[in-house]
Amino acid sequence: MNKLTIISIISLALLLINSCKSDQDNNAISLIPQPVAIDQTGDGFTISRQTAVSYNDESLHQAAHLVADLWEGYLGFAPRILHHPVDEDSGKIDLVIVDQYVSEWGDEGYELTVNSGGIEIKGNTPAGVFYGAQTLNQLLSTSTQGNLPGVKITDNPRFSYRGLHLDVSRHFIPIDFIYELIDYMAMHKLNVFHWHLIDDQGWRLEIKGYPKLTEVGAWRVDMSDRHWNDRPLVNDPANATYGGFYTQDEVKGLVAYAAERNITVMPEIEMPAHVMSALAAYPEYSCTGENLGVPPGGVWPITHIYCAGKEETFHFLEDVLTEVMAIFPSEFIHIGGDEADKTNWKSCDACQARIASEGLADEHELQSYFIHRIEEFLNANGRKLIGWDEILEGGLAPNASVMSWRGEQGGIDAAKMGHTVVMTPGSHCYFDHYQGDPALEPLAIGGYTTLAKVYSYEPVPTALSAEEAKLVLGAQANVWTEYIPEPDHAEYMIFPRLAALSEVLWSPASLRDWGDFSQRMKDQYKRYDHMGINYSLSAFQVSAIPEMDAENKTLLVKLESEVHEPLIRYTLDGTRPTSESPVYDGAVNISETSTLTASVFDSDKPMNQFMVRDYLIHKGFAADLELTYPNSEQYSGQGSYTLVNGINGTKSFSDGSWLGFLGNDLVADLDLGETTDIGSIKVDALQNNGSWIFYPRWVQFEVSADGENYTLLERVENAISSAEPLPQTQWFATEKAAADVRYVRVTAKSLGVCPTGHSGEGENCWMFVSEIVVE
Repeated sequence: MNKLTIISIISLALLLINSCKSDQDNNAISLIPQPVAIDQTGDGFTISRQTAVSYNDESLHQAAHLVADLWEGYLGFAPRILHHPVDEDSGKIDLVIVDQYVSEWGDEGYELTVNSGGIEIKGNTPAGVFYGAQTLNQLLSTSTQGNLPGVKITDNPRFSYRGLHLDVSRHFIPIDFIYELIDYMAMHKLNVFHWHLIDDQGWRLEIKGYPKLTEVGAWRVDMSDRHWNDRPLVNDPANATYGGFYTQDEVKGLVAYAAERNITVMPEIEMPAHVMSALAAYPEYSCTGENLGVPPGGVWPITHIYCAGKEETFHFLEDVLTEVMAIFPSEFIHIGGDEADKTNWKSCDACQARIASEGLADEHELQSYFIHRIEEFLNANGRKLIGWDEILEGGLAPNASVMSWRGEQGGIDAAKMGHTVVMTPGSHCYFDHYQGDPALEPLAIGGYTTLAKVYSYEPVPTALSAEEAKLVLGAQANVWTEYIPEPDHAEYMIFPRLAALSEVLWSPASLRDWGDFSQRMKDQYKRYDHMGINYSLSAFQVSAIPEMDAENKTLLVKLESEVHEPLIRYTLDGTRPTSESPVYDGAVNISETSTLTASVFDSDKPMNQFMVRDYLIHKGFAADLELTYPNSEQYSGQGSYTLVNGINGTKSFSDGSWLGFLGNDLVADLDLGETTDIGSIKVDALQNNGSWIFYPRWVQFEVSADGENYTLLERVENAISSAEPLPQTQWFATEKAAADVRYVRVTAKSLGVCPTGHSGEGENCWMFVSEIVVE
C-alpha cells in the first residue's frame, strides 16, 4: 500500500468521524430560536441535587429564583440558590453579570458554557443572563436526568423588538391565561406583549376617573350563536352580560410579572375609531352624542368615533392616558389610529370648525391633528406614541413610530421619513388567519398563514437602504379574536407559529433553514406537550393539487406537505391510511370516482392530520359548459371546466374550487357529448353567512336530447336557514331517471340580496357552486 493511499484512507476516516460527530452535535443541540453560535466542547455536566445556582450580582437574585423554578420542571427538583462564593467541588451553575460590557452581546445577549466543572451563563445584563437560562432550560428538556452535553453557546438577538399582540376586547380573556402566555413568550425570547385592551366590542381596563368605561363599556349582549358579522347592533344594557375587565391592581401585577421575564407590556388604547365601547359609556365624546350600545359583533364601516372638534374629547383622553401611564411603564403607548371612517366628522359642526380654525385641508389632516395632539401629551409625559400605519394619513406626528399591518408599505414610508417602525403585515404575521386546511381547522377570519410562511418572513424590506433598515425595530405576531373566543383556541392559533416568528426575530438571517427548523420543531412539540400547550399540527397536513386531463377524462393529483421531506401515505377507498398503505411517490392517477385520504407519517405512525378529498368522475366530467350569466371574476375557480372537473369545494370559499355569483343566478348548460341514460343530477353549494354567501332559494334540473326542448325533472327547494352561523355545504340533487339525454341544464336561484336582519340586509349577496355531477 503506497503512501498516497494511506493518506487517502486516513482522510476519509477523519471525514466520516467528523461527519458523524456533526450529526451527533445537531441531534444533541436542538434549540429554538437558533443561537448565533454553538460549539460542542467535549465533556458535559450532570445537574444533581448537590448542584447549586450561584449569582454574582444582586440584580440576578430574582432571575436565579425564576430559573431554578423553571428547571425544576425537567429535573424533578429545584437546584439550591446561593450567593457567591460556592463550593467549587460540588459543581455549580454560575449566573454572572460581567464586569466589562461585551459589545457583541448587547443588552440581551449571553454566553452559556457547559463543561465538566459546571455551567456558567454570562451576560451584560440580567436580561441576557435570563435568556441564557432559557436556553439551558431547552437543553434540559432534551437531556436525560440532567445530563448536559459540553457546549459553548454565544448568542444575541437580531432585533430589539420581538412582540406578540393579543386582542382581549372582542372576547375577554382571563388574566390567568395572560400570565401563562407571558411565560411562553419568555421561552421563545420575545420581549414585548402588545395588549389590545380597547375596541368597539369591549373596554377591558379599569379607569377610576371614568367608572362607566367598565361598568357599561365592558359588557355586551351575548350573541355567540350567530356569526360574528351577522350580529345586529343593539343597545340593551339590561341584557349586556357578556364581557369582563381587568382591575388596575391585576394589571400592575401582570406588568411586574412580565418585567421579571424581560417582557414589556405595551397597552393599546384605541383612538379615534374602534371606541364604540367607550362611547356607549360616554356618548358625549362622539360627534352625534348618540348611544349606540356596545356592539356584539362586527361593525363596518366604523363611523361612530371620537369627535375631534370637541375640547372635552381631548380632556377625556388625557385623563385616561394619565391613568394608563401610571399602570404601564412602557416606553411606547399604542393609540391604534386605524380604520377611522370620517363620515361623521364631515357632517359635524365642531369638527368642521376645528378644520377651519387649524387651517387643515380635510378630514385626513384632522386625523393627523388628532394624533399630533395626543403625541404631544405623551411626549410631555416622557412616553412615545406608536400606532397602526393609518397614522401616516394626513401627515405623521414628528416623533411617532409606525406599526405596519396593511402590508409593508406603511413601514417603508415611515422609515424613509426617519421614523422607527415595527413590521406586522397581515400576509405573514396575522395569527388569526387559517394556518391549515379550513376544512380541518376551527373557524377563522380568513387568510392562509402557515408555519412555513411565517418562517419565510423577512422583516427588513428590500426597498430600504442600510441606514433606513436600522429603523426597523423588529416585528410582532397579531392575534385578533373575533373568531377566537377561548384561551385554548388562542393557544392553538399562536403555537407553533410563534416559534417560527421567534427565530425570524432572534436568529441571524443567514442561519434560516426550513429543513433544519422542521427537525428542531420535533423537540419543540415535546416541550409544548410538557408545558400543556394546546398547539396545532397543521404543518403536517397534506394538500392535494388536482389537475384535470380532459382528453383522457382523468385527474392527476399531486400531494404536498410543508414539513421537510414528508413521508405521505394514502388510500383511494375512503379509509384512513396505515403503515401498510402506499407511499406517495408521484401524482396519483384517478380514473374513477374515489375518496382520496392521505396523512403525513412519522415512521409508522400517522400525524392524525387526515386530508379527505372526493374526486368525482361522472358522465358530465369535462363536458362542454355554457353559463347564461357570468360568474364574478374574483371567484372563477379553476377556469372553464370548474363545474365539471370532478372537484367539489370545501367549506372555504377561497379554496380555488368555487364559482361565485354576486346577485346573479346560475344557469348552466352541459353538453355530455353523446346521448345517454342518466339516473341522477346534483350540484353543490356553499353557505357562509358572515361572508354574505347564501344557499340558493331552489335548484331545478332539466334535460334535453336536442339542446332546444328541455324537460323539467325536478325543482329542489332549500330547507336550511340563511341564519345558520357556521360555513357549510350541501348537495341539491334529483334522482329522477331520464333516457336519451345529451344536454343538462341546472338553474340555481340566488337569494339576490342579504336577508332581513342580516348585517348586509338589502345588499347584493353571493351564491357559490363548485360541481355539477351527472350519473
